[in-house]
Amino acid sequence: MKVRSIRSKVLIAITGITLLTAAAMAFVFYGRSSRMIEENYITVLSQRTRLLTDTVDDMLKNVCNIDIKASCDKEIKEELEQYLNDKDEKRLNNISTRLRTFSKMDQAISSMYLVIPGESQFVTTLDYPVYRSGLKEDNLRQFETLCGKNGGPAIMDDLVHSKDKLLQFTEKVTGEDGQVIGYLCANIEEQNLRYDYLEDPSNQELGQIELIEDGRIIAAREQSRMGNKFPVKKYKNFISHSEVTGADKENIYIYCEGSFSGCGIFASVKRSAVLGDLAQMRKYVFGVAAVFGLIAMLAAIYISRIVYKPVRKLMTAMQSIADGEMDTRAEVVSKDEIGLAAEEFNRMLDRIEELIGQLIQEEKKKKDAELEALQYQITPHFMYNTLNSIKCYAMIHNEKEIATVIGDFVELLQTCIRKKGTFLTVAEEIQVLKNYIHLQEFRNGEEYQAAYAIEREAEQCLIPRLILQPLVENALIHGLDLKNNRKHLTIEAYTSGSRLYMKVRDNGRGMTQEQIEELLKKKGKKTKGLTAVGIPNIQERLQLYYGTQAKLSLKSSGEGTEATIYLPVNRSEDEES
Repeated sequence: MKVRSIRSKVLIAITGITLLTAAAMAFVFYGRSSRMIEENYITVLSQRTRLLTDTVDDMLKNVCNIDIKASCDKEIKEELEQYLNDKDEKRLNNISTRLRTFSKMDQAISSMYLVIPGESQFVTTLDYPVYRSGLKEDNLRQFETLCGKNGGPAIMDDLVHSKDKLLQFTEKVTGEDGQVIGYLCANIEEQNLRYDYLEDPSNQELGQIELIEDGRIIAAREQSRMGNKFPVKKYKNFISHSEVTGADKENIYIYCEGSFSGCGIFASVKRSAVLGDLAQMRKYVFGVAAVFGLIAMLAAIYISRIVYKPVRKLMTAMQSIADGEMDTRAEVVSKDEIGLAAEEFNRMLDRIEELIGQLIQEEKKKKDAELEALQYQITPHFMYNTLNSIKCYAMIHNEKEIATVIGDFVELLQTCIRKKGTFLTVAEEIQVLKNYIHLQEFRNGEEYQAAYAIEREAEQCLIPRLILQPLVENALIHGLDLKNNRKHLTIEAYTSGSRLYMKVRDNGRGMTQEQIEELLKKKGKKTKGLTAVGIPNIQERLQLYYGTQAKLSLKSSGEGTEATIYLPVNRSEDEES
């Protein structure tokens, strides 16, 4: 498993967070900018479209007013009525001349026609022909229909040039009797309307522009679309409002309708054209983000070095400790969590050294306790040979009691000196006590009544060597009343749960509570006698071997003393080590 250092993690974290933040800010800024630009662009386009619509609407209103004035002109009506009576063609020339006067009132008017339905003729403002006959019934019905729809504007075929289309206003001309005697048409050439308004350079940003009247395209930048129906379904009834903007994934739509003519300007602009200027901004924004990312990476490298420096020193100290240089300490270079960790690490090392020293001292004390448990510092073979020689001499001279005592003493020495390890079984410890009591009886010339109550389960439990002997020695030498002929001693051993209990009880003088407390508080010291250990040494050995799991207690009720030792039940010497 690959291990990443804290420095690399800090570097990756700082760089990653900075890059993500910069990228997020760039995306947000670019997105917000694009929306703002698009919204502002739509606002400007709406204003331009409204301005264009109002301009076209004013032009159409003026043309319509001129057409109305011409249809009501008294001179034209009189000439027309006289022509209908006398058929004098000079009157048609007079009408044409008069119509030219009205057509010059607005440069948007390309021509004016006076249609005479009763004669199937029409008079024009053109130089040629001034008038023409032979109008078809379909043409006459179109004029009548157009007048029924408020006079236009509407796309009509040119009566002179049939291939051309005209945007036409038509008004009735009535005689004195109120009857329709003609139709006066004011014509606007679609190409002039397209060139003068829809293709004006100032309106190039509007993209596709169409002039719509009553759901039909009457002028468009794309000439082929003139006269077509506007695709209302495609734009979801887009032209049902007087002024509206909309958009889809590819285009932005704007529609404005004139208040007079009812004609509307429909403009559509591709989004790519609107947002094309953002390409440079996008490069700039992401370039700035990249620069900030590079700066962040350099800053992250520098910061990671500063942050990692105390960590590196701490790791170096740990590696030295792992290599066995226990006197090494971590250098504290910062007052933060890492500095605190270094201080705690140094404190831990100090504590470890202290514990190692304590362990060495405890091991030394344990060895000293084991050595103190040994009874002789002379060569065992020499002692055995000497004592066995004395025993043989006693047997030869029929001194059986001396021979028995010497045998017990030899057996006691063999048990104490030759036994491997620092532990004996309870049964072996009891045998040592029996030999010791026998020797004391021989030495003092007295007989002790010793009783043993050893539970079978307790016999094979391991205990520290000679742990009971000092208690028996104290009972025999200090506890039993020399004036009392009945010197009784009881030794018990039994298990209860996970503990082994051993008791030594005598019927001697007893002790006061103050004497008991003073005895238990004494420090261990060497004394004369078989074992050279006393009560304090028992406590020290129990502490070394078992800690708080073992204890020695003394109890006296004024007559006799009872010493109790409890320690964990163990039947394998490996468990003690």
